[in-house]
Amino acid sequence: MYNYIWNNKWREKINPKEVTLKEISKRANVSVSTVSAILNNNPNCFAGEKTRRKVIEIAEKLGYYSNLLYRGIRNKKTNTIGLIIPHIYYSEIRVDIEVLESLFWRKGYHLFIGYTKDDLKKEECLIKDFLSRRVDGIIFVASKENKNNNEIKKIIERKYPFITIGRFEEIKTDFITTDYYKGGYILAEHLYQMGYRNFGIVFSREEKYSLSLRERKRGFLEYTREKNLFVKEYYLKKNAYTSVEELIKDSEIIGEEILKKKYRPDAVFASNDEIAAGIIKSTIKLGIRIPDELGVAGFDNSLSSILSPVPITTIRQRKEKVAEEVFKAMIKKLENNEIKIERLIEPELIIRDSTALKYRKKEGQYEKERVYID
Repeated sequence: MYNYIWNNKWREKINPKEVTLKEISKRANVSVSTVSAILNNNPNCFAGEKTRRKVIEIAEKLGYYSNLLYRGIRNKKTNTIGLIIPHIYYSEIRVDIEVLESLFWRKGYHLFIGYTKDDLKKEECLIKDFLSRRVDGIIFVASKENKNNNEIKKIIERKYPFITIGRFEEIKTDFITTDYYKGGYILAEHLYQMGYRNFGIVFSREEKYSLSLRERKRGFLEYTREKNLFVKEYYLKKNAYTSVEELIKDSEIIGEEILKKKYRPDAVFASNDEIAAGIIKSTIKLGIRIPDELGVAGFDNSLSSILSPVPITTIRQRKEKVAEEVFKAMIKKLENNEIKIERLIEPELIIRDSTALKYRKKEGQYEKERVYID
């Protein structure tokens, strides 16, 4: 049984499955190629706005649906790109999806999006699904180090257009990512310039699965080694968290433990803004003044960094820049898949109220250290 459309304008019953470009071109009084260009959003289509509206109106009335898969088989191109992300939470996505989708749309591509929740089986299923739909290329947002993802290895062996946002250590791919090492380094430099000298760093136990977390820590520690500064490392209790609230609560607990010690740090670097927010909540409980008695810095420039009781100094990943570079890279890969792409995007330091010039005792007097930052 077909669902027929009764069209009042042409007084006939139309089966949507039987509607063709030729039928639409006949009714619109334009060529088949013009209809095809308009309905496929071809950027090289020079049809006027009046003609464009007329063709679209007729296609909608006839219930026309373009057979993308058939066209892809015939032309060996579907004008679709697959995007695989670990989460739908904005702070955990390393690219501005809205910018990315807009760039591909203007180029005539549709962006298919799937998310994995860091599940290896779901990652592999999504890759298989996108390949079965004959997408022209796949963009994969790396979260945890899934070195056992056999589908990624197969894609690389087949030399399929494939770009990761983020890097793997054991699987070599074309990638574009934030320079997390640089982010950790400039954050440590900022804290030093503000007058802080004894540092604590607080990370989640997911660090062992995440290259981005290890890189921010490596950059931070590199600067402190250059300045011969003391650093004490602390870790949250759990391996993973199911909600932001749970993460902040656990960070508050570890913050109290750190700050109750006799020799506590005068600045804390948290691996993300949620951990930093939890530590700030612990200082309120203990009556410790921020930034005078303790400086706190986070990473990611998430909503938590703004909504925290004290706005948090943090590192902003330039997600819109990552989106632009990923788009350019994928277009290049579609034209010539042999080219190699490895690109680091420099992050941005966002200075807020959780860090400030610290008063340092010098020759019996408290002197405010002057720091000038461009």
